[in-house]
Amino acid sequence: MPAVDPARLRFRVEDLLTHFNSPSVFHRELQHLFDLYANRVLRQGAHAPPKPLIPTYNLPRMVTRQLELDLKPHIIENPQAALALADDLWIDDYFEVKQLAIFLLGTVPLEEPDLICQRVESWATPQVDQSVLTVLLSRGVVKLQNTFPQAWAEMVESYLTGDDPKMTAIGILALTEGVKNLALTNLPVIFRLASPVLRHPHNTAMKYLQALVEAMAQVSPTETTFFLKQTLATTTSPNTPRLVKQCLGSFPESARQDLAATLKQ
Repeated sequence: MPAVDPARLRFRVEDLLTHFNSPSVFHRELQHLFDLYANRVLRQGAHAPPKPLIPTYNLPRMVTRQLELDLKPHIIENPQAALALADDLWIDDYFEVKQLAIFLLGTVPLEEPDLICQRVESWATPQVDQSVLTVLLSRGVVKLQNTFPQAWAEMVESYLTGDDPKMTAIGILALTEGVKNLALTNLPVIFRLASPVLRHPHNTAMKYLQALVEAMAQVSPTETTFFLKQTLATTTSPNTPRLVKQCLGSFPESARQDLAATLKQ
């Protein structure tokens, strides 16, 4: 991997962007660019985030940052071309290329939600790597969630209400990422969507539900405590109190004691 010269990088990115309206050519030239800056021997540090299970270029952040910065005006000017490019990039095997497809999707100006929802529903499947799903359900839909919250909620609910536990897990992950992007006044939407899966949690969903409860506790421990007490009062599943017990450490002391007392009842 060569040292990243900022001026040379900008020149290469500018050249790449001349192919913005030709997805297959852009895709091919993007692969060449990423190959040039790839670090094939990166070693993970002891505290590094989990590495994607799909191939990765391990690019310097400067490369993706410059590319995203220079892409933005093109996306705003020609959103249809940006979506066509996102579709082409998404089929790539590499994490960073999929990540760029998600950036395109999440940056497109939104006049109506369907084009984004359709792609998220097509892309977010159990076969997709967890690291990619997390980016898709956060960065890829943040504008959708802010601009069309009802459409976002309906899309998430479609995952949560199916019979496939793997699809339900995707819905829970979407909720978790949505909490992190949420205005406090909209937290009841999360509670409404989460209530059925928390009252009847599937064994395979427990780790996802724990992440969701911990995220809710971080945003509003008081409201989350009240919500969980209501949930405990109406559930018949032994998994629900077990889940709440696992999450106690995410709450402040007063809320922790309140929930612990409810669990003993």
